[in-house]
Amino acid sequence: MIKNICKIVGAALLLLFASCIKSDYDSENCPGLYTITPIVPVELQQKNNEFLENTNTSVMYPGGDWRKTEVGPENILELTKGQYRAVSLKGESEQVGLQGGVFVSVSSADGAAGEPGDFVGGYIDFGVDGGLVDWGIINHDLQTYIQTRLLTLKVKIEGDNSALVEKVTATVDGITLSRELHNAFIEGGGRDHYPALSNGYAAYALDEVDKDGFYTDSRRLLGLDGNAGQDLVLTIHYKDGFQKDFNYEITADLAGFHTRDVVTPWVIRIVLRAGADFTAEIEDWIAGPEEWIDARPV
Repeated sequence: MIKNICKIVGAALLLLFASCIKSDYDSENCPGLYTITPIVPVELQQKNNEFLENTNTSVMYPGGDWRKTEVGPENILELTKGQYRAVSLKGESEQVGLQGGVFVSVSSADGAAGEPGDFVGGYIDFGVDGGLVDWGIINHDLQTYIQTRLLTLKVKIEGDNSALVEKVTATVDGITLSRELHNAFIEGGGRDHYPALSNGYAAYALDEVDKDGFYTDSRRLLGLDGNAGQDLVLTIHYKDGFQKDFNYEITADLAGFHTRDVVTPWVIRIVLRAGADFTAEIEDWIAGPEEWIDARPV
């Protein structure tokens, strides 16, 4: 198999070289042979420098023309002199947009974040000098990064008036709606809460009740806006139609969201005691990566 590939590449090189001469090009304007290899995020690799297969990859050619391109170590590209940008995504939803190959966004309605999907992505810029460099193939690795993380809310209502509660809903604001693609989720990264290009909020239905009696819901997020604080609004809906909002500043509870245990959900778990006058006192409050939260008794 390897011998056959070598024969094919060798023949291609001869044809390419002959074409350059026949077309009266100088060697600088001959195309070179290149590969672009997307790499699995470090946190998800099964082996070092693991190739990320079946990506959605586009290449911007000199002049700004974008072309959807099959890439990988066996997909050889003929590129002429100029500056190029390659961007690879995998797992993104239809609600994810990309501008200029470096700015990622998720659709929103009235500021409410859409569903981006559990995806990875990255980009590289590289230059091609032109000509056949030593008759070889030049590879460019394209490192990808984890692009989203689940933020899970768990809310339990206790006390004599808990029986009057029909449901609980919530919103969290200061949520990233668009950002630079590389301001992603990196274990032990140097910065947490990158500035967003635009922000909004995440809405939680909290319409599931787990085995411990917590109203539970999760939202997958592009991130948290470092230029804005994060606030949680819990709305308790009572059976007689009355509802009341409770506001909590949670920026500190989300420290490490972009840099700690980034392959697991981040959980905020709250126990409230419902009072007779529609108050709700905090009985317990804990926040952090899921495995750490699960290790703490309810």
